Amino acid sequence: MADLANGEALENYKGLLIQYCQERGLRQPTYTETQHGPADSPQWQVKVSYGDWVHETPEPIPGSKRFAHQVAAQQALDEINSRRESFLAGDTVDVTSAPISEPAPDSSAPLEAPIPIVSSALTIANERLTTSQPSRYRMLTDAEFSQKLSKLTLEIVRSLLEKAEADKITFR
Repeated sequence: MADLANGEALENYKGLLIQYCQERGLRQPTYTETQHGPADSPQWQVKVSYGDWVHETPEPIPGSKRFAHQVAAQQALDEINSRRESFLAGDTVDVTSAPISEPAPDSSAPLEAPIPIVSSALTIANERLTTSQPSRYRMLTDAEFSQKLSKLTLEIVRSLLEKAEADKITFR
């Protein structure tokens, strides 16, 4: 966490945000700041743009511009983690890009998908769950993890099939 009293960041949040973007093939974060207050005691309102997302600090950050960038990056990472938690809890917000659509109203109807798509979706879902919050999922029972894994896999398969249908792609 950033220590506002001392004006120091305890971790390199800017570096962590860059790493997050690189791992997901997103645009690098850019920072735009606006100075508030006198030059001898500046405060900075910072806007961080990364990928398709923008985060703005809710209040100006006192101290150096460098420290304000670290605080803004920390807040952006907190926002990312919040979106990730919402997604893993079953909300339809995707933590990496655009929202995943709601399942079709007749989601009780059988879903037909080629085995390679299901297998790939399962791999992606497993990767997301195990790397997103590894310490949290170590505390889940096997049944809880399996439930989250199956739900996420189905969401990914549905999303892929809907996109394929919209783009008139057929599978053999």
